[in-house]
Amino acid sequence: MRMYDIILKKRNGGALTDGEIKYFISECVTGNIPDYQISALLMAIYFRGMNDAETSSLTINMANSGERADLSEISGIKVDKHSAGGVGDKTTLIIAPLAAACGVKVAKMSGRGLGHTGGTIDKLEAIPGFRTSVSKSEFIRNVNSIGVCIAGQTENLAPADKKLYALRDVTATVDNRSLIAASIMSKKLASGSDKILLDVKVGSGAFMKSYEDAKSLAECMIKIGKAAGKNTVAILSDMDAPLGNAIGNISEVYEAVRVLEGKGPQDLTEICIELAANMIYLAEIANNIESGREMAKNTLESGAALEKFYEMVRCQGGYLDEMGSWEKPKYSQYKAELFASESGYISSLLAQECG
Repeated sequence: MRMYDIILKKRNGGALTDGEIKYFISECVTGNIPDYQISALLMAIYFRGMNDAETSSLTINMANSGERADLSEISGIKVDKHSAGGVGDKTTLIIAPLAAACGVKVAKMSGRGLGHTGGTIDKLEAIPGFRTSVSKSEFIRNVNSIGVCIAGQTENLAPADKKLYALRDVTATVDNRSLIAASIMSKKLASGSDKILLDVKVGSGAFMKSYEDAKSLAECMIKIGKAAGKNTVAILSDMDAPLGNAIGNISEVYEAVRVLEGKGPQDLTEICIELAANMIYLAEIANNIESGREMAKNTLESGAALEKFYEMVRCQGGYLDEMGSWEKPKYSQYKAELFASESGYISSLLAQECG
């Protein structure tokens, strides 16, 4: 089998077999395929697409390209959440401690920024001392003891995705349904959680610009999850404008805290309550979504979610006192103010350009 033939076949619109995809992923991980050939196939996939069978095969082979996390030592139902990417999307920083404060076991492995979207790991590492690289034993201990741990993807977890992820970012092949679905779901399957919640963004600041494309991506990932025996739920959320009022790693951490204090922007607070409600329901803590919403709202109002965030940060080495007052955050010493030339209202924001 030759990589040249696989590229040619996909370039000409052919459907790749499971054997061809397995060969590609295996050789990609071992380093036997040069980056230019991997990039060529990614571009061919971008333009020619993949059918459901190809997408499922790509996902499974990527998930099997390294170790699969064994979370059997964590008691209770483990629920994972993933966002398909957006601008100002700091929801994980909020809903992970929020759901954990409601009793959900959140064993979360997150990624870095891709394209114009920020990464959860980058944001957390803006907190002085915060460690996103933790041992398996520490990861399991934290989830068992406080209900939540957010760590970076390990080297051995879906290593094929790390390789493709980096090349997609620099070859303008990010926003393809099959490549996005395979990237997200390979990590979710390898991460070991029992149930999966997907936040699929749609709009000008998302990878999926139209409702139809976002719905197609969501359906594709749900099919992959169910085929793998994972109860998978997807929510479509708006990304025509940046989420909340802050963009940028440390700025988004401060805004996440404002939400946990009950003082955050309405749009960000609402989507976090909805996502947390679904996690609570998937964990079988609430009988329905409405009950999950009430639990999430009450946990925000009581301050328990904020305390769980502080607990998570402390457990992972973060020094909260070095960030200064939450009321007067330590932003950059440089700033530029933009003044409108006339009075009026902001009718829209170009989310992707802001990102």
